[in-house]
Amino acid sequence: MKEIIKNSLILCAITLISGLLLGVVYEVTKEPRAKQQEKAKQEAYFKVFKKADSFENVKFDAKEMKKYLKKGGYGSKVAFINEIVAAKDSSGNDLGYVVTVTDKEGYGGEIKLTIGITNDGIVNGISFLTLAETAGVGMKAGEHKFKNQFANKEAQIFDYTNNSAGLTNHIDAIGGATVTTKAVVNGVNAGVLAYEFISESKEGGEANE
Repeated sequence: MKEIIKNSLILCAITLISGLLLGVVYEVTKEPRAKQQEKAKQEAYFKVFKKADSFENVKFDAKEMKKYLKKGGYGSKVAFINEIVAAKDSSGNDLGYVVTVTDKEGYGGEIKLTIGITNDGIVNGISFLTLAETAGVGMKAGEHKFKNQFANKEAQIFDYTNNSAGLTNHIDAIGGATVTTKAVVNGVNAGVLAYEFISESKEGGEANE
């Protein structure tokens, strides 16, 4: 019995010390990790809005946003909006928005991406913050050949097909990676709806002033 108690106390001590060490490591690395994450976000923003000089967070009603996305067929089980920032020029004028979206239906897990959309309703392009799909197949979503299909197109709901030639707002699916293709397209569509929501909210606010 004494041996059992002794071993239990030793195990508790080890667990306590391990927990304390993990806490210390977390606190020490917290700020560097936050800085790295912010740097990655800023780089993603500039990739989809090269003409921007800076970005400013846009506040929005999260509940109303969810309702708007759900109405458009992209409820929280499919995707959700992480963040929206306004792209600004050197004079502080709005150029458009960058929407950060997480799609939950990727083959390898959640896919997090940014979509840049101008005030004129044109998609500048997309950039990935998180992409962990199958190597050599789903990971092709991160290649320019696939991503560039969204660029310079009107911000409308996209679809995908095996041959998009002559079809407006259609994307060529990645061979052997339909799940990944669908997840990315759905993520972009959720971003387009978020852009519409913000644009409509802004117009409504201006009309009420």
